[in-house]
This record gives sequence, structure tokens and C-alpha cells, in this order.
Amino acid sequence: MKKFKLLILTVMLASAGSMSAQKVGLNTNGWQSVWFHWNPSKVKSEYSEFNNNHFNSISLGYSRAFGVSKSLPLYLEGGLGIQYSYDKETKTTAQNETQTLYKTIKYKGLSAQVPVKLMYRWDIPSSKLARIPYLGANFRFNILATQRIEEVGIEGQEIAYKKRFSLDCFDDDDMVSTWNRFQAGWEFGFKINYNRKCTLGFGWGRDFNDLAKNSKVRYREITLEYNF
Repeated sequence: MKKFKLLILTVMLASAGSMSAQKVGLNTNGWQSVWFHWNPSKVKSEYSEFNNNHFNSISLGYSRAFGVSKSLPLYLEGGLGIQYSYDKETKTTAQNETQTLYKTIKYKGLSAQVPVKLMYRWDIPSSKLARIPYLGANFRFNILATQRIEEVGIEGQEIAYKKRFSLDCFDDDDMVSTWNRFQAGWEFGFKINYNRKCTLGFGWGRDFNDLAKNSKVRYREITLEYNF
């Protein structure tokens, strides 16, 4: 993964070096987009039970890109979206010589997000393709986040007990370390646009502030956009 990130950065730098030779016949009016994001994510934490916990997020949203220069294909893009996060994990613990505990944790979350990107669009000559490296920030407000936990104790071949309960991740009474409502982070990536209509993008990001105490989110981003 580190080598792949290095390759992307190298391509971005090479693109930036080639941009200076691009002709100035520019469309600086920008464009609008509706987008879908898939974010495989993980948590980096000082707590061993929380560290490297993987989850997925999907997002739908709208963005508008504005030209910020009359002589360069430089754009500032801002947007608004809704993000749904989910995860399922099953843990097995031997309680004693005869009993085994199966613990299943299902996580669901809903967030509003505001992505902001600074982008440089390089139209490849004699083609309908454009390369768009970007650097930006992502702001999220966590509307809800819950954990549904099911514990099943097996003794021999029979169920000894079964227990189900839910936790609110923002409730001090439920969680040992409560979650924060507001998240902000940086991200960078690279997009390929075809015919000014369709865009495929790849990116990486990480949060500035903690999701929970001493725990930060890192993520990858795969983007599909329709531009108009």
C-alpha cells in the first residue's frame, strides 16, 4: 500500500510538471457533480481492543467546482453529502473448560459531511481524458452511532444463555470512551475524468481530531462521479 501511495504521488508530481506546458484555452467556469464514495476505513488507537478495527462507509452527495484562476485550470470544490457507516465483528472467548462465549458486535452510523478540495485539471491533448490531482479537507458531523451487541454462551452443545443490548456511542453511561460528534481531517488523491461527464477517483485521508479518546480514523476513498 505504501508503494502504491508513492506511485500516486509520483504521478501527481509528474502531472503538475506537465501542466505548465498546457495551453490556456481554459474553461474556468467549473462544473457540478453528484457522487458516490466508498471508504474502507480503520481506527488507529492506543486501546488494543479498538486499534486496527476496520469498518466501511458509503456516501452520496453533491459538489460544485469553481474556477479560481483565469490563467490556470485551478479549481476549488465544495460539497455536501450523507455518509452511512457499518461494521460487523464476532469474537470468541473461552469462559472456562466447558463454556464458550460468542460475542457479535454490529455497528451503524450516520454522518453529514462537507468535503472541500483544491484541484488542478490537466486535459490530456488529443483525448477526452483529464487528470485531476487534489488536496483537501473533509468535515463530518456524526448524527448517530450505535452498537448492537449479542452474546451467546455455549456449554457443551447447548445454549447456556443469550443476551442482546444496544449502546449509544455518544452516551457517557453506555461507553467507556464516548465518541465525538465533529470530525475533521485532510485528504489527497487523483481523479480521471472522461468527456467532462464521468469521473473515477482514488484517495486517502486521516482525521485531525480523535473519534474517541486517543483514537483516530484513517480511510481510503474510491469515487464515482457524474459531472454536468
